[in-house]
Formats: sequence, structure tokens, C-alpha cells
Amino acid sequence: MLKLAGSIMVITVSILYGWQIRRELQEHVEQLVAMKEMFLMLWGEISYTRTPLREAFLQIAAQGKEPFSSFLIKAAKELEENEDSMGCFWNQLVEQESDTFLFNEEERGLLQRVGENFGYLDGQMQLKNLELYMEQAEVLIQKAQEELKDKQKVSGVLSVMCGLFLVILLL
Repeated sequence: MLKLAGSIMVITVSILYGWQIRRELQEHVEQLVAMKEMFLMLWGEISYTRTPLREAFLQIAAQGKEPFSSFLIKAAKELEENEDSMGCFWNQLVEQESDTFLFNEEERGLLQRVGENFGYLDGQMQLKNLELYMEQAEVLIQKAQEELKDKQKVSGVLSVMCGLFLVILLL
């Protein structure tokens, strides 16, 4: 009876672990979409309202999604306090916040490149760069969505198989 209860617990934990991995994979895609939305909102603030960057960051943070809201609030604060180039402190901020983003190196690099072009390009060049970054984000989103279902299936099956393997080993 004790072996049966232990076996059920091991299989349940392995299924829950697989479910957690599936949720993180879905959240990764959602963060990519949120990043593209942030780029789009920045584009709108720069092109239509000609809002200064600090105010644009705060306005977007007020209506945006986490983890980008807190990221933009920190960027606005750094923009006010820091005298370094925007690209320098933007990169540092991306590195500091890398634990909150579920991004791989390519996606993190895209987010870092965005900040490098703020501050010293004119408005039209910033808009063109943001359009480029939105296109790149769209490509990353499509790539992640294509991989999402396969990775979710593999994680679900693999977690159950690992749980069954442990049960067999322990019996």
C-alpha cells in the first residue's frame, strides 16, 4: 500500500512538473508578444505625440504588461538620474532584469539593441529602427509559436515517462 501511494505521488509530481514547463513555454511566447507591443507603443509615442522618452516610458509602463512595465519604470528613472549614454544603462538594465525575462540570447540581444539607438538618432531614424525591431520581434514570435506545441508535447510526455521510470526503479 505504501509503494502504491509513493508511486502515485511520484507520477503526480512528474505530471505537475511537466505542466509547469508547459506554462513557462507559453509565458515565453506571451513575453515576446508583450515586447512587440512595447515596441509598437513606443513607435506610436514617438511618431504621433512626440513624447520625450522618459514620459513615453512611464506612459507605456502604466498601460503595459509585466515584466516590461517595471523595466520601463526603471529605464525612466535611469534616464532621469544617469548621465551615461542611454545604450549603456539600457544594456545594464536588460542584464539586471534578465532573470525576469524568459528570453534566449537572440531575444535578449534584440531588447538590448533597442536601447542603443535611443537618444542620439533623430525621430525618423528611431521610428525606422523601431519598425525593424517590430519585424524582428514578429519573426521571433512566429518561430516560438511554431516550436511551442512540439516543446509542450515533448515536455508533457517526457515528464510522465520520467515519473514512470522512477516508479519502476523504486519498485
